[in-house]
Amino acid sequence: MEGECRWQNNCIRGSCRICGNEGGLRCSNCRMQFYCSKDHQLTDWPDHREICIAWKIQESPELGRYLIASKDLYPGDTIIAEDPIIWGPALHTDEIICIGCGYKNPTSTCPTCRWPSCKSTCEGLKNVNGHGIECKLLAKAKMLPRCEIILPLRILLLRPFDQKRWKTLIKLQSHEDSRGSGTEAYEEVKKLADQMSPLLSLDPESKKILPKVCGIIDVNALETNPPEGTVALYKTACLLEHSCVANTKHSFNLEINGKPSIKVEAATSVKKGDHLSINYTHALWSTRARRDHLYATKYFLCDCKRCADPTELGSHLGTLKCSCENGWVLPKDPLNQDTDWSCDKCLCVLSSAEVLEITYKLEQEVEDALAIASKEVLGNILTRLELLLHPGHQHCISIAHSLIQLLSPEDPRKSELCKRIINTTSIIDPHGVRLGLYTAVALRELATCPGENKTDLLVKAIRLLYNEPANSPGQKLSSLMEQQLIS
Repeated sequence: MEGECRWQNNCIRGSCRICGNEGGLRCSNCRMQFYCSKDHQLTDWPDHREICIAWKIQESPELGRYLIASKDLYPGDTIIAEDPIIWGPALHTDEIICIGCGYKNPTSTCPTCRWPSCKSTCEGLKNVNGHGIECKLLAKAKMLPRCEIILPLRILLLRPFDQKRWKTLIKLQSHEDSRGSGTEAYEEVKKLADQMSPLLSLDPESKKILPKVCGIIDVNALETNPPEGTVALYKTACLLEHSCVANTKHSFNLEINGKPSIKVEAATSVKKGDHLSINYTHALWSTRARRDHLYATKYFLCDCKRCADPTELGSHLGTLKCSCENGWVLPKDPLNQDTDWSCDKCLCVLSSAEVLEITYKLEQEVEDALAIASKEVLGNILTRLELLLHPGHQHCISIAHSLIQLLSPEDPRKSELCKRIINTTSIIDPHGVRLGLYTAVALRELATCPGENKTDLLVKAIRLLYNEPANSPGQKLSSLMEQQLIS
């Protein structure tokens, strides 16, 4: 049975700002305003320009190219809305997706190249700027389908077939100097080149360019949803700099041409001239874990206000409990990966290596407990963790989040743990950029506890999930809570 195609065939239309008639011509920058004709769009531009472009590109030796707000912004204001330069399956994935539209778990194949597709008539297979270009090459190569080669292939094909998009993409940072011989990235590119050898042999120059292409993908690509399991490269959105407490949030939508367009909104009030930021790492990780991850994948060490604060803005996501039982063990210099850690009440000092060893061992115990996920096992390990770590430590929060979903509403631990989780996420993700679903689960569980305002908590949770993709876990949870509100 063939799958459901994610390709949207309905044409998006709206009311013309000048005459009010229906029109399908949309502003290519903000993608929010419609027009019935090019003339009316040109007529409106002097006025529309003032509200349309919300960013400016700046450049510095430290950050490279980055974006600042060109005007004051308020929560929900659209900053960027654009189609991708290119998109495709994630580079490091074993998932099989439709080569036409990105639909997961395809059950058919493309009639020409025989690569996986949601159905043989998927509209994406006919896209002249997408699969239409690569299809004949894949058919000629007679390769075993490997989805991880598709995005590098699509980028390489821009060079001979679409110089405008190629020149835009090649300007993006690739950090080739950090991906040389002896690195994991170097070995991954080498493996990919072997997999693509039937295709690269058709254009020897492509093999030389492949390392730069892979670097551009790793450094700049954003995971999309929808379609889930793919990544995309954007001309402007890729210039958003990282912050562990970002001031923008983004969502994706499948356009009528099958591409995942991105919409970037202000997550909070932003002053004119402020840097515009996005979070490229895991918000619930402690500073050491986040900075290690960013350095390994994006080749920089974050020095944002959260990373620079030993307590992580008071969340204590990485804080240890001292053996003196009265103090907390914190890093002396959070921006130095090799810094010593010291107690704030006694003379106890731990080396960075000792802290890393402790947290790593506990991480293994946490993973084992979560694999079992019984109320007894989770309760026991949380008690043990709280003897060694701050209650707000990432390991304690991780266990607590699973435990609250198993505890009875009458259990006093449930309310206390829900409030602890909500307090933590309100500090590290105050605008709901990365942890909306995570927080919504805690709010819903708290709403079941005696003495709590069920309606208020469910409404807060639903608001956090307003932008969740259709049929996603977040959207399904939101629908369930809406039913609970009226029942």
